[in-house]
Amino acid sequence: MTNAYQLSDIQVYRQQKCILDIPELEIQHNQCIALLGDNGAGKSTLLDLLAFLHRPEQGSIKLNGDVVNRSLSVAQRRCIGYVSQQPFLLSGTITDNIRLALKLQGVEPKQYDKLITQALDQVSLTPLADQTASTLSGGQLKRAAIARAIAHQPSVLLLDEPFSHLDQSHIKQLENIIEQLAQQSSKTIIFSTHDRLQGAALADTTINLVHGTVTKSPLINLFHGQLNGHVFDTGHLQIHTTNQQPHAKHIAIDPDEIIISPKVLDSSMRNHFRGRLIAITEEATTIRLTVDCGERFHALISPESLNSLNLKLGDMIYLSFKSTAVSVF
Repeated sequence: MTNAYQLSDIQVYRQQKCILDIPELEIQHNQCIALLGDNGAGKSTLLDLLAFLHRPEQGSIKLNGDVVNRSLSVAQRRCIGYVSQQPFLLSGTITDNIRLALKLQGVEPKQYDKLITQALDQVSLTPLADQTASTLSGGQLKRAAIARAIAHQPSVLLLDEPFSHLDQSHIKQLENIIEQLAQQSSKTIIFSTHDRLQGAALADTTINLVHGTVTKSPLINLFHGQLNGHVFDTGHLQIHTTNQQPHAKHIAIDPDEIIISPKVLDSSMRNHFRGRLIAITEEATTIRLTVDCGERFHALISPESLNSLNLKLGDMIYLSFKSTAVSVF
């Protein structure tokens, strides 16, 4: 089976600076993929390439096994649905916007009603079909833009920061929509988010971006600094690692590898830090703790562990992790 995308030797420049450098990346069909990274990591740039809105200064992109050299064919264009971070709907109703999108995709008019009905149903907007775009809330606007993007039934759906600027109820609603779309056969969904735990929970797999490069390291507990021998200096903390890479600028620590305790542990672990518990968040079946130790760490524990530790906001606690838990890149 061919990949949905295959990228080779990609480089994108802005103002003579390389902002995206991807030697090789394969994106498989029929997966829900979270594109993770901080602001400026290159998420939107990569999505623009996958939507063929922009072309790289160097490298090639294959779509469904075929190299796209110039403009997309009609069939290739129909493969892709794209929703920008701040989607814009034209004046008129939601239905008007979807109908125009179908027309631009070259869909036969006799199919319009059926496809519009299906798209509105998939994003739970059927009652608002005849509401004008200018009257929609932020969450409704995002869902209407998704309906417009999926109406022609593309095999690939690209979503740039779909959860940005939404309240929690609209975020949950949109998460449910993405999960339902991902369950459809022959559907590849790629969405970007800066919330790494959210992305990991929703997606089958993740693509992790740091300063325009893809890394296999987890991006939770990502810190920047300098590596001196086996000690990484973040500017606030000295973190021990077993890795030694002279030009490394980043480290990441898996939140599952962090041990939480009320007092410092008597163990062989090299990294022990005392900090203030500033957030307790439920994440699916786990609990995320955010601890400020000069740098902010995230640790994942079970609800049972939370109860046994009897933690509350503001507590001073210790976190510990092995040197081998630190990824360096």
